Amino acid sequence: MGILRVINIFALLPLLLATNLTSAQTSVAPVATPAMAHADSANNVFHKGSIIGTISVGFIDYYRNNITMPAGFQKNNTSGFAPIYGRLEYGLSNTISLGALMSYDIFYDNFYQHFPVNGKIFERHNTDRVLVFSSGLSGYYHLGRILHSKKLDPFIGIGLTLNTIHHTAWPEGDSTATTANYTVSPSIKIGARYYITRKGSIFVDAGYDRQSVFSIGYSCRFGK
Repeated sequence: MGILRVINIFALLPLLLATNLTSAQTSVAPVATPAMAHADSANNVFHKGSIIGTISVGFIDYYRNNITMPAGFQKNNTSGFAPIYGRLEYGLSNTISLGALMSYDIFYDNFYQHFPVNGKIFERHNTDRVLVFSSGLSGYYHLGRILHSKKLDPFIGIGLTLNTIHHTAWPEGDSTATTANYTVSPSIKIGARYYITRKGSIFVDAGYDRQSVFSIGYSCRFGK
């Protein structure tokens, strides 16, 4: 009986060792699950499928500050409103979004012309109402997976915009004319959103788009 008991114990040893080894491997190297991946993405403020609408106001107006008068005309003061931006973005993934953007700018450019009359120099004053409308597409890369922030959504963006510049009294020769110009320009931006609620955030960006140097506004998130 003693010999049979010893033989039975040795026969059970491989089974016991295999069971312990399997338990150790399971505890050391757990298998990643979709729930764990979702928990990791939950640490990021930007998510795939998000729809974000933004409205902002631009500052340091490019067109207003860079209009040059033809020969014989002198630029005077300029008045009007700041550029207004509208954006709508869709999250293609947890890091990339595609956005459609529009901007509207209107201002009044005052100028004058010197002309001689009976040996004297007189000034003829006029005002050109300038309307600038731009629309385009941009792609954005969101840096939330690097920062793992639940409130801050920094991004960089690049795209193209089509600009329509309409003048009501552009100086030509000794008179003025209504003209419209069309240009295509790149849009290169860096910015961030800071969420003050689950859906609402403060928006700021800066860069080049021929409209303004930087803008500040508000974003609202829909979808996921």
